[in-house]
Amino acid sequence: MDQDLRTGREGVEIKIGFEVDRIDEAQREGWSVLIQGPAHHVPPDEVAKVIDADVTPWAGGDRQLYIRAIPHQITGRRIHGL
Repeated sequence: MDQDLRTGREGVEIKIGFEVDRIDEAQREGWSVLIQGPAHHVPPDEVAKVIDADVTPWAGGDRQLYIRAIPHQITGRRIHGL
């Protein structure tokens, strides 16, 4: 199942980064969080739990591919005076 997320080298995983920003333009402040880690498909026996958790695709539309990023590094910052 994870074949398309493999590098082809033993012990080497595909790593991704995912960033979320929240900006309040009126207050001229916000925050940003970045996670980085290996990516894996959500196993078929866990997809129902993901759907029940009301997870929606960030790109919109009807999509049936679920990827789990296991955070190995988390960074964040507050944004002031935009």
